[in-house]
Amino acid sequence: MKKIIYLPLLFLAHFTSAQVLFVDTMQYAPADIVTAFFDGTCVDVSTVEYLGKPKQFAFFEGSQSGLGVNAGILFSTGNTEDAVGPNDQASASSYMGGNDPDPLLESISSGPIFDRSMLHLTIVPHTDSIGFKYVFASEEYCEYVNSQFNDAFGFWIKGPGASNPDGSARNIALVPGTSIPVTINNVNHLSNTAYYVNNTPADGIQCDTTTPAPTLSMDAVQFDGFLTVLIASATVIPEETYEIWIGLTDVGDGAYDSGIFLSVESLCGDSLLSPVAGFNSNVDGSTVTFANETRYATSWNWDFGDGNSSTERYPTHTYADLSQQYNVQLVANNWCCSDTAFLTVGTSAVLDKELPKLEIYPTQFNDELVIDPADATLSGEITLTDISGQTVVRRAFAGKTILRTETLPNGVYLLSIDVLGNKILVRKVVK
Repeated sequence: MKKIIYLPLLFLAHFTSAQVLFVDTMQYAPADIVTAFFDGTCVDVSTVEYLGKPKQFAFFEGSQSGLGVNAGILFSTGNTEDAVGPNDQASASSYMGGNDPDPLLESISSGPIFDRSMLHLTIVPHTDSIGFKYVFASEEYCEYVNSQFNDAFGFWIKGPGASNPDGSARNIALVPGTSIPVTINNVNHLSNTAYYVNNTPADGIQCDTTTPAPTLSMDAVQFDGFLTVLIASATVIPEETYEIWIGLTDVGDGAYDSGIFLSVESLCGDSLLSPVAGFNSNVDGSTVTFANETRYATSWNWDFGDGNSSTERYPTHTYADLSQQYNVQLVANNWCCSDTAFLTVGTSAVLDKELPKLEIYPTQFNDELVIDPADATLSGEITLTDISGQTVVRRAFAGKTILRTETLPNGVYLLSIDVLGNKILVRKVVK
């Protein structure tokens, strides 16, 4: 019987730029994250079902972790947050309280299953093959190799030309060049060693391995061992419908977590992943609380518009005078890309009546940008600034005005319109 030791895990800085493995505490709807990562290029995803607890499914970014995958979806048999390093425990565990029967996982398991974490998709591929990049990792390594605690991962596909001969779902998560499923006992420091990476610190439980632990991964990842990047692939018929199940499970008991890092580069996904910046605000007196709704970012840089800034994910800021307007900017970043969102807080002394109506077009401009007020007598000043805050256009306007923009480089700009010295509109525009 395995002795289970539950220790408190103090991961207090999941959102710092110094963190080399980022696991997001934001709860993503599985359908949203799957569609954002995998839908449209090589496949259309028609249905998404997740079987597991919400904390067993998360967005991760690991470009500097040594895992070999930049970002994607982390599945865990425990709490996904526990995957964040450094590797300072030999038995990180979060029992999720589940031992639901599952015929697919049971088909590759040698004992009772616990803490299932599984994604079920229906897809229509547009190519003749599909592939998923993944990394399997576990706390069972390496002291429970060749025991009954044989945690397992499977990737099943069912559909024309891809199923087993009897029509059942076929497991394609296999040790390369074999028909052997990916489990603790099948790939480790003793068997199929070319695919195993030791991640045990020198003062941890040592096994019969000559492979030193990689310092970068040991600092980044809690799991005691993980595999090299593997690919689950299948030949398919374009425009036919297929069912896919991606899942892992604890075997033998619910202790010692295992995880799957499923790469965003699967299914022809892009190796670059742009964050999607967005936020709202709640005002209480002179204090504004910002609700950050940004997805797929790992750091956040706020400009509150009054000379103050913050790098917190969910900042609160007190203004000296909210009877005037402030233009708040959020720049969200991850390992490769950034996105910017804007919001105006405070009130304007322009007019007590309804603000002037304006049309701005086209939504993505090229050689010109048109500002067309409903009131042809409206006048004021137009300012266009680039993403760094540098003013690239400033001019007066009266009635319908056309900005010539041929010489501006492509990118995101902030358009501000002032009437009587007060901003009546701030909008992000794209060339």
